[in-house]
Amino acid sequence: MAEQKNLLTLMDFIFTEQMDSLPAEYEWGLAVQAKYWGRIAEAWRKGEPINWNSFAGTPEIFLAMDIPSIMQEALSVAVCSLPDKSNERYIDIAQENLVADHVCSTQKIMIGAAISGDLPPPTTIVHPAQPCDSTVVTYPIISEYLGVPHFSLDIPTWKDERAIQYVADEIERMVAFLEEHTGKKLEYERLRTVMEYSNAAHDYNLKMNELTKMVPCPIRQLMGAVLMSAAGTPECVEFYKSLYERAKSRVEQGRGPLPQEKVRLAWFSTWLAHDLELLRWLEDEFGAIVVNTLLGTDTTPLAEDISSTRKIMEALARKLLNAPMARECWGTLEHWFDYAIPACRDWKVDAAILTLHIGCKNMWAVSKLLKDKLADEVGIPTMVVEADFCDGRVFSSDGVRAQLSDFFNTMLV
Repeated sequence: MAEQKNLLTLMDFIFTEQMDSLPAEYEWGLAVQAKYWGRIAEAWRKGEPINWNSFAGTPEIFLAMDIPSIMQEALSVAVCSLPDKSNERYIDIAQENLVADHVCSTQKIMIGAAISGDLPPPTTIVHPAQPCDSTVVTYPIISEYLGVPHFSLDIPTWKDERAIQYVADEIERMVAFLEEHTGKKLEYERLRTVMEYSNAAHDYNLKMNELTKMVPCPIRQLMGAVLMSAAGTPECVEFYKSLYERAKSRVEQGRGPLPQEKVRLAWFSTWLAHDLELLRWLEDEFGAIVVNTLLGTDTTPLAEDISSTRKIMEALARKLLNAPMARECWGTLEHWFDYAIPACRDWKVDAAILTLHIGCKNMWAVSKLLKDKLADEVGIPTMVVEADFCDGRVFSSDGVRAQLSDFFNTMLV
């Protein structure tokens, strides 16, 4: 039987220790995660409210209400890096007790950790009903199992003004739910301050996006996920400011992170959280760098008007409707084409990789159509490979690498 552990205090310890081991000029790289988990662990120690949310959410609201919120995907990816293969144990527990084997493994890790007792139950669970079926299905299940109040924001598939107003109303309902169940209140002045930090971080990120279109690409494009959990904090601003400045310096010098950039990749769908060395392997073996990703390239707009609480709600609604993965997967096939085709052109992509994560049914549905569209419209090949984001037992890393090797050696020689 596995030894009991508290994942909240463990994550706090791991990221704080890692940050403290870095030279001062590099602390920004881990400060976001260290402070994120530190706030959550401190709230747990004090018995204060903690929320769970999904990645396509609004961290600004939770920050403004002083409710530390665990982004499920951030926890799952972090657990995948633990040496004791806790990710596999939690996945097995979830499948044995509560969910089917074809549900997304990111959610299964959180569910299994909660069932095992390693993850303390939250005060509330809040998430938008996007961008995938697994998100919609699993949160109500675990909330009922734990006896925790649950709120799901209804998200339409369109992104027009009517949809923006509808989602803004949903966010207001979410705030009322959180106020009722946590006792915390949303104050405009605090929300405005959080939005100013959020805008600053998003601004640096958008500027960095433009720089990553350069050849060679100055920086690996995998950092959008930080905005999903920490937008609205000073450390998130510092993180993207430092990344932008590093990218800008490299563009001015005409260099990138690789000795020689040979292939520019768009990685549509998830990479492998259980094999984070895969991307470095592609760089070393083929001189291939990922310049645009489904989850790492955040293109959400700034909140142009934060003059009132309602205007902020409308801005956050635009962000929800255009969040990474939500912008492509929640709606019609045209949403995929509207993002992927211009992205491949703007980022000067040589090839695309489309991982068919076992839990992403929308990815399986569009794979052939998207592959053909990219060939016809952009003239690039697409490698479609089956994988599982958090469980290397479903499709092995060696098997994935063998398929990628065949693709590079036959299509990109």
